[in-house]
Amino acid sequence: MVNVSVILPCRNEEKNITKTLSYLQNQTTKPNEVVIVDDASTDDTLKIITPITEKNGWIIHRREENDERYISIVNSLKIASSLLKKDFDFIMVLDGDTLLEEKYIEKLLKKFELNSNLGIAGGSLKSPNGSDLNSFLKYDFSIFGSNRVYSKKCWYDINKGKTMKAETVTWDTEHTILAEGMSYLVKRFDEISSESIRPTSNKLPSFMRGVVFYQFGYGFLFTFIHALFKLKFKYILGYIDAWIEHKDKIGNKKILKKIKIINNSRAFRSIESIFKS
Repeated sequence: MVNVSVILPCRNEEKNITKTLSYLQNQTTKPNEVVIVDDASTDDTLKIITPITEKNGWIIHRREENDERYISIVNSLKIASSLLKKDFDFIMVLDGDTLLEEKYIEKLLKKFELNSNLGIAGGSLKSPNGSDLNSFLKYDFSIFGSNRVYSKKCWYDINKGKTMKAETVTWDTEHTILAEGMSYLVKRFDEISSESIRPTSNKLPSFMRGVVFYQFGYGFLFTFIHALFKLKFKYILGYIDAWIEHKDKIGNKKILKKIKIINNSRAFRSIESIFKS
C-alpha cells in the first residue's frame, strides 16, 4: 500500500474549503493523512473545517496570528509538515481553493512508478472561466505549488528532514530548483487536471522578486537585464538590498553555480534576440 500525506494551508476560505475537501475525500487514491493549518482566518473557515477533520481523523492546527501574505504561506506549510505523524511515501501540497480531478493522485502516482527519478510532479491548473493558467509558467521545469506531489526521498533531500524548509517566499520555485540541482526530474503533466475556484496569479511584488533573484543566485547581470525587459527596476533595488543584508541563499555552492550559469545564458540569449530582430 502506498501512503500519501497531504498538507493544506488555508486562510479565509469559507466559500471554497468545503468543496476543496470534498474533492480530496473523493480521490480514487485517498490520502493516508491530512494536516490542515488554518492561517488565522477571520471568517468561518475554522468552524467549517473542524467537523470535517474530526469525521475523517485529519489533523487541524489554528494559527492565531497571520504574517505577511507570502511569508505566512511558507510558515503555515512548515507547521503543517512538522505535524505529520504517519510515515508517507509521497507528500502533496494543496491549496484551500483547488479542486482535483477524481483520479488526480492516482494518475500522478503512476507517473512516479514509470520514472524512479521523478522527484516532484504536478498537473495542469484551470482558472474559474476555464482558461489554462499554465501560461504563467514560462519554463519547462515549472509546476504549480497548489497541486504538487513529492516523492519521500526528494522531499527529505530538499528539506533535510520531514519539516519543510524554505529560504525564500517562493518556496515552490525554490524546491523545484533544488530538486533539479540534485538531479531529480521535476515535471508538470498537463493531461492531469485540477481547477482553481478563484483567479490565480503568481505575481510577486517587484522588490521582493529582486530579493528572491539574489537568494536564487541568479547574478546581477541576469537581474539587470530582466529588469530592463520587464521595466521593473525595483528588481534591481530588491537584489541590492538582499546583497547588502547578506540574505541566505538556497542550496550549496554547486547548485548556485549551476543556477547562475543557466540564467546568465538566458540573459545573453535575450540580448541576442534583440539585435537579431
